[in-house]
This record gives sequence, C-alpha cells and structure tokens, in this order.
Amino acid sequence: MILADALILDASVAAAIFFTEPGRSEKARAMADGRTVLLAPDFLFIEMASIASKKTRRGEVPIAFAERALSSLSTVVSEVIPSAPFIERAFALSVAHGVSVYEGLYLALAEQRGCPVVTADIKLVERAKAGGLGRLVQAL
Repeated sequence: MILADALILDASVAAAIFFTEPGRSEKARAMADGRTVLLAPDFLFIEMASIASKKTRRGEVPIAFAERALSSLSTVVSEVIPSAPFIERAFALSVAHGVSVYEGLYLALAEQRGCPVVTADIKLVERAKAGGLGRLVQAL
C-alpha cells in the first residue's frame, strides 16, 4: 500500500514532538497536526521509552512529563506496524549500507509502504543518500 501523504516516524522526530529539542520541536509538532498520516514500527515505543528514561534520569524532564509523553505517542501514530517481517531486509540494508539494524528497519518499512522515513538524524540521511536510498528518507 502506497500512501501519498504519509511518513514513517522515527524516534528522533517522535522525541522532538514531545520533548523540547531546539531547532526540531516546532517542525516536528507541526508535522504531527493530523494532516499527515504518521506510521511507525512497533519498536518506536521502546526507543521512545529509552529516550524518556534518559531525559528523566538526567533531570531534563520530570517523570510525570515523560510518562505523559509515552502515553501520548499512540495519539500521533496512525498505524503501528510489526517489525518482525522486516528483519531480514533490515539486516541486508545494514550490511550493505552501513546503517544500524534499527535504521534498516525504518528503511525497509519505507520501501514496503512507499513513503519516506522522517528523521532528524542527518547522518542517517547522508548514509541513505550515499547508498542510493535517498528516496527513503526525509530530513525533518
């Protein structure tokens, strides 16, 4: 299924929606206004919990704020997609293009759904473009 006004949401952008990330949060929050279909792999919730935990331990946000961010993530994600069917392709992308397997999962999902991963990770954008996968990523 190809979705014209859809994006795959990665953890860097999800974090910018809920936590103050200078230079990122305004763009990320505008993207989460409901006009764009935001898809996410199931492991996005684990990545967000890890980010929230780090921010809480560092004293950047109160625990209650982090908990609200985690519980609110499902309100901006239109569809959660199981990652297991994409493991082999993610592994192949990782080996071939020097991306992490996590990044490979996002890219494999983007290939299958026909819409790009939106990310604040400029290194991912650069690696994807260098590997001929630029169509699969969109910088925030």
